[in-house]
Amino acid sequence: MAIKAHLDSAAAGDSQRAAPRRDLRLSASGLAPDGEEANVTIHNISAAGLLIETALDLATGEQLALDLPEAGIVTASVVWRSERLYGCAFEQAISPAALAAAQLQGFAPGVPSQPRPSSPAKPSSEALGTRLNRLRREAGLTLAEVATALGVSKPTVWAWEKGKARPLPERLDAIAAALGVAPDMLAPGPGSDGEIGAVIAECRERIATACGTSPQSVRIMIEL
Repeated sequence: MAIKAHLDSAAAGDSQRAAPRRDLRLSASGLAPDGEEANVTIHNISAAGLLIETALDLATGEQLALDLPEAGIVTASVVWRSERLYGCAFEQAISPAALAAAQLQGFAPGVPSQPRPSSPAKPSSEALGTRLNRLRREAGLTLAEVATALGVSKPTVWAWEKGKARPLPERLDAIAAALGVAPDMLAPGPGSDGEIGAVIAECRERIATACGTSPQSVRIMIEL
């Protein structure tokens, strides 16, 4: 998905705001409704937020106001940046109906919408690593961009996707935000033997460090 949009300058009178708020107008072509050339591309939109690309310099915390079909005016805040890409989170998650209406190839007031087919629901057998790889590619992100957004190394993200390691549960919300999807899209599923082994090894090391002993002295029992 790629939706063209135009981002206005910060509104006059907003100087008292800690974070300026701008209007982000969607368009059905390369022009905004008033004829101005689009300066933003929306690569991905989810119930939780959206991923945009622009040459404009946006600050973390800056607010964008969007007029979405079925949802009306919604506010999204910039939460991370990687070069020209910006991850934005909605103040409140939008409804499934609003998300379906917003997932278009292009939208402008008065122009009939063309719903974009939503991504198929993940099969229950899809491993987390495979799911992370698929969602990253759908969002148009590189390994390096996801790593930068999360503050980890590129090899770490690669290991997650290849099933050689598994992200800690407390990281899943941040990963979902970076990929522009709802957190429940990353709900843990059955892991491969390699993933499970990596999680056990990592937990054993953390327990050993906390207890001041060696990992070999830590025994973990899993009841199925």
